[in-house]
Parts: sequence; C-alpha cells; structure tokens
Amino acid sequence: MDKNFDEAYKNIDYKRIMDKVCSGYSRSVDPDELSSIRLNTLWECLKKYDPTRGAKFTSYLYQQLTFAIKNSLKKRKREFTNIPIEKYKNETENISLVLSDLPDEYSNLLRQKYLGNMTMEEIGKENGYSRETARRKIKKALNLYMRLSRDKNENRSLMQ
Repeated sequence: MDKNFDEAYKNIDYKRIMDKVCSGYSRSVDPDELSSIRLNTLWECLKKYDPTRGAKFTSYLYQQLTFAIKNSLKKRKREFTNIPIEKYKNETENISLVLSDLPDEYSNLLRQKYLGNMTMEEIGKENGYSRETARRKIKKALNLYMRLSRDKNENRSLMQ
C-alpha cells in the first residue's frame, strides 16, 4: 500500500486535482491543515476507491477532498461557536462599550440581530419598516460598530 501511495502522491494528474481543490480554500484554511487533509484524503481514496462503480479515480479524489475540506471548516466553526463566553469576558465588555457609543437606533438594531437572534423580517416589523430597510440599516450599524471597535482597540494598544 505504501508503494501505491508514493506513486499516487507523485502522479501529476492527482497532484493537479488536489492543487485545484485546495487553491479554492487557501484563504480560509491554514496551509499545514490543507496539506494534512490532502494527504489523508489521498490515502483514504486509495483504500476505498472502487473502479466497478464507474467513476474515475480523479473524480472520486476531487469529490472526497472537497468534502474533507468543507467538513474541516464546519468542525472548526462548531468548535469556535461552542467556546464558553467566560473566555471572552473582556471582549463582551468591549462590545458593550462600543454599543453604548453607537446611536440608539443602531445599538438597538445590533442587539436585536445578534443578542436577540431576530431575523431581518422580525426586526423590520418590530421597528416599523421593511426587511430590506432593516438589512440596510444593520449593515450601516455594523460598519459604524467596526469602525468604533477598531478605534477603541487602537487607543487601548497606545495606552499600554
């Protein structure tokens, strides 16, 4: 099996397929992780590929590598969203400070969207305007929030 893996790893067609898939995720996945996923997927594909099913190995490799990278991204997202809030106590204090600096309308919109988990439709109904208007106002609020947050972080780093 190791001999087959070495041959497959050096195969220019397989390499091109893997490069093509990985290039689409190069900005969102660490290069070391991509390399690891790539090697593991090639290994698994060599073990599990069944030529009687009618698919070419390169197609099978392309599909499996795409699935593996997407699954890795989903797993990372789940792990990130399950981090206890205590670890980000300072950040939540910072969020509250920045929200208090926003105009009331924007602050309320962001609280409704991100703390109240309301949909755009619900926010629009609650505030007396359409879903699209709610979306536009939240976008403006987020831009202002990001600007203020960035300014606060810069001021904090200057004070240290």
